[in-house]
This record gives sequence, C-alpha cells and structure tokens, in this order.
Amino acid sequence: MSHGSPSRGLRLSALGVILFLNVPILVVALYAFTTEDSSFRFPPPGLTLDWFRVAAQNNDIREALVLSLGVAAVATAIALVLGTMAAVALWRTRFFGRQALS
Repeated sequence: MSHGSPSRGLRLSALGVILFLNVPILVVALYAFTTEDSSFRFPPPGLTLDWFRVAAQNNDIREALVLSLGVAAVATAIALVLGTMAAVALWRTRFFGRQALS
C-alpha cells in the first residue's frame, strides 16, 4: 500500500458516512411519490404525484416557495457581484498573500 492512497478502513468509513447522510434523503424522496394507503409498505406498490398536487393547491406553500425562490435569486445576484469584484481585485492588484488566495 502506498502512502498516497487511503486505507481500506478510511474508504469504508467514508462510504458509511455517505450512506448515513444520503439514504434518508432518498427514502423521503421515494415516499413523496407514494399514496397514503401505501405509505408504510416497502417498496411502494405504485408511484403517484398526489402529494405534489396537494402541495400545489395549498396557498401557504405556494407563497413560501415564491419567497424562497426570490431570496435565492437575490442571494445569487449578490454572490455573483461580490465574487466578480473579488476576482477582478485578485487579478489586478499585487499584495502579500495573493498566491494563497488564488
């Protein structure tokens, strides 16, 4: 085994952490497409979009979604402007520590 490659235990630990973090998300995503009758059966017998229809008809959820998308758009615009300004500053000026930031 070379010093540059991770050990088998480290690889298994990383795989365990990845599974621990992602399996619950996948289960929730799978159950978003089930019916109320088949919620407690695995694997679900059929897939449906009923819960998405119910959510789309709820006014509070629609308002929250629109607000979230608006906040995301503003945050993206601010990050784009600040990131561009920082990139231009790094490109145009010479200062101590520039190599560490690049």
